[in-house]
Amino acid sequence: MKLTVLQKITLSILSGLIFSLGWTQLGIGWIIFIGFIPLLFIMESLLTSNSKSRTSAFFGYGFIAFFVWNLISTWWIYHATIPGAIAAIILSAIFMSTVTYLFFIALINFGRRISYIAFVSFWLSFEYILMNSQVSWPWLILGNAFANNIKIIQWYEFTGHFGGSLWVLIINLLIFEIIRFIIVKIPKLVIRKYLIFLFLILIVPICFSLIRYYTYKEKENPVDIVVIQPNIDSYEEKYMLPVDVQINNIIDIAKSKADGKVDYFVAPETAIPYGMDKDNMNEDIRINMLRAFISEYPNSRLIIGADTRRIYYKGEGKLETARLIKNTEDYYDIFNTALQIDTSENIQIYHKSKLVPGVEMLPYPKIFGFLEPLLLDLGGMHGSHGTQEERTVMFNNINDIKVAVPICYESVYGEFITDWIKNGANLIFVITNDGWWEDTPGYRQHHSFSRLRAIETRRSIARSANTGISSFINQRGDIIETLGWDVRGAIRQKLNANDYRTFYVKYGDFLPRMSVVFTIILLAVQFINKILRKIKKK
Repeated sequence: MKLTVLQKITLSILSGLIFSLGWTQLGIGWIIFIGFIPLLFIMESLLTSNSKSRTSAFFGYGFIAFFVWNLISTWWIYHATIPGAIAAIILSAIFMSTVTYLFFIALINFGRRISYIAFVSFWLSFEYILMNSQVSWPWLILGNAFANNIKIIQWYEFTGHFGGSLWVLIINLLIFEIIRFIIVKIPKLVIRKYLIFLFLILIVPICFSLIRYYTYKEKENPVDIVVIQPNIDSYEEKYMLPVDVQINNIIDIAKSKADGKVDYFVAPETAIPYGMDKDNMNEDIRINMLRAFISEYPNSRLIIGADTRRIYYKGEGKLETARLIKNTEDYYDIFNTALQIDTSENIQIYHKSKLVPGVEMLPYPKIFGFLEPLLLDLGGMHGSHGTQEERTVMFNNINDIKVAVPICYESVYGEFITDWIKNGANLIFVITNDGWWEDTPGYRQHHSFSRLRAIETRRSIARSANTGISSFINQRGDIIETLGWDVRGAIRQKLNANDYRTFYVKYGDFLPRMSVVFTIILLAVQFINKILRKIKKK
């Protein structure tokens, strides 16, 4: 199968365009079932070539495809940080190209069967490592493409979104092999077997999912929730409006839906601005304003995001992220924090711990420490943030409800969310500030990923955004009610709390962990074979 350079470039671009369509909000995530096929045809053409540069050429064609995909799907990052957008798009394309490059080398050395298994293993390992490294960028995990096709992925409660990635990879390879068989005129009996296998791999999960979707019944355990969307401009108003004006704005919006039956009021990420002293919160005027409001509804709780600080006098007890206060011996840390406020002086606290590389934390600071002053945070704070190890659950001693409060970026990480569920959370409140991305696909994509978390954990979700999409999502991933872009207001619903732990909650990302082990073995075998070949030549 011979292709010209122009045909290969065209196919590369086509592959990137197909993947990009999966990240639109058109509900056509299934289109990525053919996303790799143009690249696989390029691979097939290069496989028959005797050129010594064919592996590097395939890397280049892969880079074109993945650059197009990343650019079209995540260009909106530039609204928050232009350097961050450039780094995310280019580095992600390089990482993806490296995976397909290793696949091509495996195909040359081991043949089709082992190399196809290797490709699936390599890609899942890449996604898993990327999600858990200091340069984590989980946006384009293949399984995320189905975030708006929730009726066909109810089985994510067993596998998480990595199960979706596995599904996509296998179907792409099967479709390609069937097309290749037809072209090279493989016997029809073989083609028929592959068609049956493809049909089963595609249809069985969908049928199971549809049955699960239409038969799933939530246990009645209603919690009355008001979600607040302040709609404060992230670039100007947030830093120009007086703090009392911003807090009163939140209170006024909350009161529009308030009565004595409300269990929770939920306000977005960094809704309390300008850095609050973590060790003296009860003396802060902002906390007192909010506590005065909540005292009118003594059975309610307010969960709200805050920009907080902590001082380490003479450096005692400081974290690695702490920085020196000029002309003193003291240090301070900044946190992106979630607070639960009630009528008592006991404020429950969780610090955001899954940070955005390059904007909230500096990856590999020993290498890139000189770039620290350039960091811009998507929540309203500058510099690397402090974190915490424990996924703290906000508990309510009145109705025994326990809430997970992932902050912004954290809601994209499936296994990370399960840590809250293991700690007893029976509801999820996502608080975020998606206004940084302006009116772009970014905040829509971010919102849709919460639907995956609802299915994986079977937890209802209340989502409060500064602006963007605030919403209520049930345990099947259905969107019950939303408040859209550039709207100031509140919405109120009852969501059912749930104590059931899914298979995915119990075992997390077991699929990619298995893939990492297999990948290490395969790469080791390939490395050993290379050494043995060199020895034989000598």
